[in-house]
Amino acid sequence: MTETVFGERMLITRGAIAVTTRDSRPLPEVGDGDVLFAIHRIALTANNVTYAAAGEMLGYWRFFPGPEGKGVLPVWGFGEVVESRAPEFAVGDRFYGYWPLATHLLVQAPVSAPGGFTDAAPHRQGLADIYNRYSRVEPRLAGEEALDALFRPLFMTGWLIDSFLEGAGDFGAEQVILSSASSKTAMAAAFNLSRRGAVQVIGLTSAANRAFTESLGSYTHVLTYDEVDTLEQKPSVYVDFAGDRALTQSVHVRLGDALKHSAIVGMTHWSHGGDTLLPGPTPTLFFAPAVAEATVAKLGSAGFADVTGRAWAKFVPAVRDKLAVETLHGLDAAETAYRDLAAGRIGGASAIVVELD
Repeated sequence: MTETVFGERMLITRGAIAVTTRDSRPLPEVGDGDVLFAIHRIALTANNVTYAAAGEMLGYWRFFPGPEGKGVLPVWGFGEVVESRAPEFAVGDRFYGYWPLATHLLVQAPVSAPGGFTDAAPHRQGLADIYNRYSRVEPRLAGEEALDALFRPLFMTGWLIDSFLEGAGDFGAEQVILSSASSKTAMAAAFNLSRRGAVQVIGLTSAANRAFTESLGSYTHVLTYDEVDTLEQKPSVYVDFAGDRALTQSVHVRLGDALKHSAIVGMTHWSHGGDTLLPGPTPTLFFAPAVAEATVAKLGSAGFADVTGRAWAKFVPAVRDKLAVETLHGLDAAETAYRDLAAGRIGGASAIVVELD
């Protein structure tokens, strides 16, 4: 696959995602129809660790091909045109979307679309469209862009989880249990579940993150991981954001036949494995892009944008003052932050935004 990422970038060792390096490549000649972007403001969350942990399985390394044995981490945020040989793009145009953790990205022959463009590079074919679409935006206050970078994609996943469960009648459950409950995607799912009010929402988290998770006001109860044995044995759904096989085993054993559905969403505890067979329902992957595309087909693009936009507008005030947003500068700081995230050293109340220029 042709590499499209230029400038300075962070590389992750495929198969050993805590091992990182950086390299630098000269900026390219921009060919006819191509656009060169500088990547400005991005977020780093536990979700990015999931991208790395599932890079082989779900194709995340394919978005921005790197050298042999290395992966370029996808991140959400904002980029700006610095050179264009495509008539629809002017220097200074700003876009929100899915970027590499790098200083620049060359997009070859972007396909203009209403409100933005699609990266139609051959190596991105067959990947979820939601990752290949970029939205044109007007420059805004740094704090507003930070919240978008941190939460918009994760909020969407949380909203889709609630929508999926509602469509399934919550599988007959009385409670939905979320692991890694302080993670931003779990926060979004809990917010939407609690507003709907059909089930109790139980959060599982570390002792260090318990107080923060309780402060969110979205969970009926918050338990620490060593309190799994106190879960009520009533019809339940388990939504796993942690990817911790031992924890999933404990939840399945505790709930037994009361567990009606088990979903895998994230891998924030990617290093915690296990091979023991699980009692109860087989965990199934919740792949948000596929669910999003099915939901758009059902509601229509305008309907989907309307309902999720209204939900987002309610969510932002609920979390704006709950997070300690830290703005870092440069790839060196981004690399350190990623390593801390991969090692589980960053608490749920922390929110990391990186300005790369």
